Amino acid sequence: MLKHFTMTTWPSGISEVLQAQGVTDPTPIQAKMIPEALAKKNILARSQTGTGKTLAYVLPILAHIQIDKKAVQAIVIAPSQELALQIMEVVRTLTQNGPITSAAFIGGTNINRQVDKLKKQKPHIVIGTPGRVLELIEMKKLKLTDVAMVALDEVDRMVDEAVSWRTVEMLGKRIGRTAQFLCVSATVQADVAKQLLAWLPEVHEIKVDGGLLPDTLAHIVIQTTARERIDVTRKVIHAESIKKGLVFVNQIDQLNEVTAKLRYHGISAVALSSEGDKHERSKAIRAFEQGEAAILVATDVAARGLDIAHITHIIQVYAPNTVESYIHRAGRTGRFNAPGKVITLLEAREAYKVQKYEATLGTIFSEGTLRHGQLKISK
Repeated sequence: MLKHFTMTTWPSGISEVLQAQGVTDPTPIQAKMIPEALAKKNILARSQTGTGKTLAYVLPILAHIQIDKKAVQAIVIAPSQELALQIMEVVRTLTQNGPITSAAFIGGTNINRQVDKLKKQKPHIVIGTPGRVLELIEMKKLKLTDVAMVALDEVDRMVDEAVSWRTVEMLGKRIGRTAQFLCVSATVQADVAKQLLAWLPEVHEIKVDGGLLPDTLAHIVIQTTARERIDVTRKVIHAESIKKGLVFVNQIDQLNEVTAKLRYHGISAVALSSEGDKHERSKAIRAFEQGEAAILVATDVAARGLDIAHITHIIQVYAPNTVESYIHRAGRTGRFNAPGKVITLLEAREAYKVQKYEATLGTIFSEGTLRHGQLKISK
């Protein structure tokens, strides 16, 4: 068990960066996973969102890099462009004072420039989305000869998305059984370990004690009708004086409608669409992060894995159909045990969804009503 980050010798400059950021004591998932990863075990780890899973696999990867070897030695796979770029930022920050190099390779961008980047930079670590990484491998531009470690972030989402998982399986089989795999997520289905064994000799499972979501979250349900959903959303934003909130919808057409109507009523909102190009998505996230927009409207596909600080509210204009989606949406707030509110709008016919959420999460949801411009909450 790792009790303090100074217990381990990290590559040059990394300890100083950790200290400068005030990172001295590992979170529970880091304390359990880092020693096992340093011991070169294949790992499948589950821990709540916002508990530091990224550092739990990035630090062991950095510890195993042979700096003098100018070749790709580790690959990190993420299911979305946004998550890949966020992981890239973590790696860059940690290695800013040292010789370890990294580069991101994601879909939706010019592949010829990425090929040039691979030739010129020869990064130690590659971070990317499944399809683009496989494409570079099949073009024989990304060499696997020296790859000793692979991390799969949000592994459960890639399992859910059949196309992504088939790509991951192809990557796993190409890289081979000798590489070490570090797989993490907030939720892990029972059959994920079995699927990993298709190309791995063994998988060590790690789970951190505690619920699927932090106890600091308040789960609130507001009864509404189909016609009033967006108007209720607007009223909740005003009643709670939300300065940084994430609004979820289930479909692209709902995304555009909700964003447009919120803007019409003077709410600074931006849309994060899975159909947008990299520039559009980055622009929306930047506006939200920097406070230019108080509300980010998104679908599950677009927002999965987003790690943005200080989100206080999640509003689900349309309730998710699965508990897994609820967990990943709710996990965008309450990170590192900060308080947060998850507000779900429901029609009467959708009451069964709350029962499903409560049964899995082991918590009772509160009822919310809007009165005189305020959100009243009752058990």
